[in-house]
Amino acid sequence: MGRQPRKKVYVLYTGGTIGMAGSPLKPLSPEKFAALVASQPGFSQDTLTVQLEEDKPTVIDYTLKSFKTPLDSSSMTPEDWVTIAEDLLDNYEGFDGLVVLHGTDTMAFTASALSFLMEGLDKPVVVTGSQVPLQQTRNDALRNMVSAITVAATSKVPESTLLFDTKLIRGNRSEKVNASFFPAFESPNFTPLGKLGIDIHIDDSIIQPLPPAGKRLSNEQNRKKLSSSLKEWSLKYKKFSVISLILFPGIQASMVKAIIEETKPEIKGAIIMAFGSGNAPANQELLDYLKVAHERGIVLVDITQVMMGSVNLDAYQSASGLKEAGAVSGYDMTPEAALTKLIWLTGQGHSQKEIERELTTDLHGEITREIAEKVDAFWDRIASKKIKAG
Repeated sequence: MGRQPRKKVYVLYTGGTIGMAGSPLKPLSPEKFAALVASQPGFSQDTLTVQLEEDKPTVIDYTLKSFKTPLDSSSMTPEDWVTIAEDLLDNYEGFDGLVVLHGTDTMAFTASALSFLMEGLDKPVVVTGSQVPLQQTRNDALRNMVSAITVAATSKVPESTLLFDTKLIRGNRSEKVNASFFPAFESPNFTPLGKLGIDIHIDDSIIQPLPPAGKRLSNEQNRKKLSSSLKEWSLKYKKFSVISLILFPGIQASMVKAIIEETKPEIKGAIIMAFGSGNAPANQELLDYLKVAHERGIVLVDITQVMMGSVNLDAYQSASGLKEAGAVSGYDMTPEAALTKLIWLTGQGHSQKEIERELTTDLHGEITREIAEKVDAFWDRIASKKIKAG
């Protein structure tokens, strides 16, 4: 048998802590960061050598490119998501997987957004970064970067994922949960796709299936079509706003009205981060205003501000107020997934009803519909007095 060709991975450096230095920290130039990477153990200018099997090193070819001006991820915008997606599309062919090096502050937003923006993925996209810069001696950057390149090269996960510390997480299920420790990201409502220890274990039973053959991004025409769609979306995005609204004790209708009425460009959608399983204060003036906003065409999505669990709009009277105002359930979507999904759908020019239907549909593994359906059925039985609550 002939020798198998070496795996190839494309790496896009967008900025973030992984490539920072100095005090206060600021991004290294692309040239300095590339030289720093090449100087790390296992790396050369264009290869990474890893020990995947005993006494058998594996060499992975990598190509490192960069944003012209690396960004702190706190400055990322939806336009930057499109820039990343377009760059990945431009470098899709000829690589077994793609890696995005990114700051941790908004990493979960970008990993979520890419799951919607890059429909048709048939190879791994792995987003990673670090809590401590690669330039510092004691860091988590080297391990995360090596693991991300290795997973991108050797796994067959056709999804946008987030890799951090010892976990590979579905991108639209990821949340940053810690600002001070290396295990900075979790997947509160869904099992991690993989665990990284001495060995790398991917749970093939829960990864998303390959898209239909006619829609895969390995097809050049599909990439061109998606690239054109992204350019159109970028133009539409500049003409509307989407907000995320956290409910809190004492919130007043006037506060919400001021945000919605004064925001420019006009608001087309709002993520409502409610209490518990989707509950809102018994403030009729607030609920009445939200209903008026919905009747004006604003999409309202009810998600929980609690890290784990799912929304059920029929569980409590306090949640039914949001339902009567026109809000749809976001079930167990993360705030990052809900916001990026709403922005993506709105920018495609769908009607309010179409957006609401798509929001409550699991598109890329962002919603655990089986759990949501069981919760709905449970509360339906309570409502019909077939069983007793508590």
